[in-house]
Order: sequence, then C-alpha cells, then structure tokens
Amino acid sequence: MLLFLAAFMALGAFNGLGRIDALLSDRLLAWDTRPVARDIVVIGIDDASLAALGRWPWPRAVHARLLDALTAAEPRVVGLDLLLSEPDAAGDAQLAAAMQRNGKVVLPLRMAPLPSGTAVVSLPVPALAGAAAGLGHIHVELDADGVARRLFLREGFGDVLWEHFAVAVLKVAGQAPPALAASPAPGAGATAGWWRRAQPYTIPYAGPPGHVRRVSYLDVLEGRVPAASLRGAIVLVGATAPGLSDAYPTPMASQDALMPGVEMSAQTIAALREGRSLRAAAPWEAALLTVLVLGLAAAALRLAPPRLAVCALLALLPGTVGLAWALQLAGVQWQPGAALLGLLLLYPLWSWQRLDAALAYLAREFERTRRELPPGEADDRPAAAGDLLDRRMAALSAAAEQVRSLQRQRQQALHFLSHDLRAPLSATLALIELQGGANAAAALPVIEAHSRRALEMAEGFVQLARAESAQGYRLEALDLRDALVEAVDACWPLAQARAVALDSPAPAHECLVSGDRSMLIRALVNLIDNALKHGSSPGGRVQCELVTAGAGWRIEVADAGAPLQPELAAGLFTAFRRGATSAPGAGLGLAFVQAVARHHGGQAGWRGLAQGNVFFIELPGSAAG
Repeated sequence: MLLFLAAFMALGAFNGLGRIDALLSDRLLAWDTRPVARDIVVIGIDDASLAALGRWPWPRAVHARLLDALTAAEPRVVGLDLLLSEPDAAGDAQLAAAMQRNGKVVLPLRMAPLPSGTAVVSLPVPALAGAAAGLGHIHVELDADGVARRLFLREGFGDVLWEHFAVAVLKVAGQAPPALAASPAPGAGATAGWWRRAQPYTIPYAGPPGHVRRVSYLDVLEGRVPAASLRGAIVLVGATAPGLSDAYPTPMASQDALMPGVEMSAQTIAALREGRSLRAAAPWEAALLTVLVLGLAAAALRLAPPRLAVCALLALLPGTVGLAWALQLAGVQWQPGAALLGLLLLYPLWSWQRLDAALAYLAREFERTRRELPPGEADDRPAAAGDLLDRRMAALSAAAEQVRSLQRQRQQALHFLSHDLRAPLSATLALIELQGGANAAAALPVIEAHSRRALEMAEGFVQLARAESAQGYRLEALDLRDALVEAVDACWPLAQARAVALDSPAPAHECLVSGDRSMLIRALVNLIDNALKHGSSPGGRVQCELVTAGAGWRIEVADAGAPLQPELAAGLFTAFRRGATSAPGAGLGLAFVQAVARHHGGQAGWRGLAQGNVFFIELPGSAAG
C-alpha cells in the first residue's frame, strides 16, 4: 500500500497522466462559464464583411474609415488586431492619420521563436507604429496537444521585452491592474538576441467561441451599430471568418469550434481586468492532495465494513472532482487525474490483496483443520466446482463439518463414559459396600464381571486413540496370511465356547503388505470377535477369507446372522455406534478397524448377504507382493 501511495504521489506531483490530466482540467474549466462584460466588444471581419468589401487584404483606407467611425463613437481604446508589417504606400498615411485622430489605438506585433533560441519579430510599418498608442505581442503558447491554454504576459529577446497585446490594450484604456501597470523590466545581463519569456499566464476562459459580444465590421463601417453601444468600450478589431483568422483550440473550443485570436485577447483582457488568474498547483501541493484522497480511500477500505467502504470510494470520485473545481475557483489548477486513477485502481488492487490473503488463510485453516482430524477422517472427495475461492471455501466447510461431527462424537463419548463406564464401576462400589458374611462370596463374581466390562471399555478407548494416532504405527513388510492365522488363533477359544465353526482358507501364494503387524492383527480380531458375538449362534459358522482386490487384498469375515440395514451397517464404523441400543460394548471395535485400515491406505466396509453379513478390510499390496 505504501508503494502504491508513493507511486501515485509522484504521478500526481508531475502530472504523469499528460493529456488525460489536461483534458480533465479543460472539462473543469468549462464548468466555470461566466458572462463577459458588455463593454468589451469584438468587431469581427466576418464572411458578410468579406462578401461586401472584397477579398482580403483590404486597402488600409478601409481601416482608416472604420477608425474614424469608431472615433466618433468614443470608445475607451481600440485594439486593431491586424498584422500591418507590409507597407502600403497609398494607405499607410491615411491609416496613420486616422490613428492619430483617435489617439488610443494599439497595434499587434508578431513574433515567431526559433529552435535556435532566437526569434523572428514582425513589427508594424514605422509610420503606423509611430502613430500607435501602444504595441503588444500576440504570440500564443500551444501545449503538447495543440491546445492554447496559456500565454506569456511579457516576451522578447535580449534586453527587449514586449507586453502581450491584452496588457497593452488595458494600459492604454487605463484599466490595467497595479501588478501590470509597470513597464516591462529590462533583462539584466540578458544575452543579446536570446529569446526570453516572463510571467506565464493560464487563461481563465469565460466561455466558448462567440462568448464575447461581437458585431460585424461591415455594420460598424456602414453605421448600423449605434455609437452609444460602443462609447467607453474596449473595442478589438480582428478577423473572425473561418480560414482568415488565427484560430486555436482552447479548453472551451474543440477542433470543430476554434476560437479566433482576437477573441482570445478579449477573454484575456476580461480576466486580467477582473484580477482572475490560474496557477498550476506546485508539485508538493499536487502530491499532498493526491495522497490525501488516496489515504482517505485506503482508510475507508481498512477500517469500514466492505459495503460502506465501497460507498466511500464511490463518493470520493465526484468528491475529488469537486475539490479540483473548488480549487480552480480559488485560482489553483490541480489536475486530479492521478488521484482519480488511483481511486479506480485502489479497490481492485485492495480486493485482490484481500482475496489473496483470504485464500491463504483458508488454505492454512483447511490444513490446520485437516491435521486436527483423526487419521483417515479427512474428506478426500473431488474438489467442488467453481473458482479457487469457491473450492477453498467448500473444502474448509467440509473440514469444519467433519470437526463438528467429531464434536458430536465427543458428546456421545461423554455420554457413554458417563453411563456405560460409570455403571459397572458404580455397581462394583455398591457391591463392595454390601459385601460381608454370606453375601461376600456371591458378590465377587459380579464384581469381577463389572470390573472386566469397565476394563474392556477403557481398553477400547485406549486402542482407538492409538489407532487414530500416526505415532502408534511401525510399518514393516508382512504376509497377511500370517496375520489372519494369528487373529483366528486368538479368537479360537471364543469360537469353541460359543460352539461356532471358524474357517480361514488362505491363498497358497504370499499376500504381502506394508503395515503394522500388531495393529492389523488386532483389527482382524475385532472383526472376527464381532462376528462371533453378534452374528452367529451355536452351531453356526464364521468364515475368514483372504482374496485379491485389484492391486491389493481384502480380508472378509462372513457370519450367518440377521442381515443389517445398510444405513445402520455403515454407521457401525463410527465410534460409539452400535447395531442396537441393547448391544453390549461401547461401539469402538469397528471404529478401531476403520482407523487401522485408513492408516494403511485402505478402508473397512460391509456388505449384506441373503443370510448374514460380511465385514471386510481392503489393503493395498506392497511392491514385493
């Protein structure tokens, strides 16, 4: 985030968005449209005047007639925005005389700076320059995009500086602000012939082309404009006809609606007289404003709820534009492009960062939750459809559901501990308290039975905990035939006691696996013991068979008891589940079998027969097998 803010501070400080920044400033300037005083008038050399008076250039005697008509109307000053650098032997004297009769005529001079650092200056012919009340340059500074946004109030070369045409007009009219009333200062120590510019001025345009009061040159010449409407006015005479005038794109004028140079001078005069100015925000000011906006957005994202943070970001977009406009009204032009771009990028980048953090968190929590699950309890089903976030959320939800399931099993365990384990111990204590005399001998067998029952359940808990812990396994290569024989031998006394036949046919070839011998034998004993106790009756048969299962082995223990319902049988491999509420034991034997099978990369299961049930363990074969 700090790098992001630093990058956009630099972008804002140096207007790094270039034309985009300029375009935004132009649009803000267009919001500040205001009227131009009616005493500033442009007399335009328009298409109607050209049609009536003939092709351009006109004889200077025509301009002399116009000046005499204006002299009679008594304007405050006349800015004759015409380039008169070529002599006209027949008309120069007439025009000079008319200028002297008026006494308040300002003429322009044209300058063209050269890449070499010098400039070409076109002055009016001496006779006209001598008769003028003032001279001013009309050079316009174009930005890189070709738009005229600023000019220099003083421009020249060496020790010679000319004021801009607008300043010269205001001085002759006696309306120049105090800051402009002084004459241009000579360039101390300036290199002779070297071009110099001073007092850059961003023009605070009042409106688009045609915003300044405009009358036709022909109408004034022929007396159709009332003299009273020009009395005391600042009058500028210049070309406004398309193709004839020097016209420029401005912030308020596109390529399709260029502003004539004479109107640019008129709008500059109006702004200077009103004391309006625009200065570009200093780099440190622009950087500070940019980081202020983005800092508020970052604070909202960090501290506010997501919905409120988005609303804050959306509100900051127009707020930033409004701030730039308010600063413009105060005379400071801040280009908010970097701040706006930062706001548009901040939320996606922040969301990406938070999403990345959320994904990492979900992954960590998922792995932590998986590690907390007993071995073999992790859900290894294929990932849910959707993007990465959907899959991570689904995986974490599944793991959390498994944890919740274990919490439920814990409650069941507490129930069994509080009831099944406490019951024999309580009975044992009661019998001990009652023993004595003739009751002592009769109580001992009952005490032994309850004690053995409690010990059996406690042993079941211990063995299940060991089976669910990875540290309890010592893997080695072993032959499942040997494990099956040992398990059958261990259960043989019980089978004999219950008068149940116990068969265990085995393949002639080796059945190798990588496993923990004692754990596998105990699991097989649990399966056989379960079949003998719950799935057989005297005279019945339990068959233990070792068969191939794909690349591994399956040990099946089949009994002849009543077939179980599938939904009931599947639950028997979960701890504390019993086939019936009246069944003895705590429901840990088959849970132990499942834990051992999963720790060996296999599984335990059940399938029903027409008469009987088959419980089995499937294990992967070893490389040697």
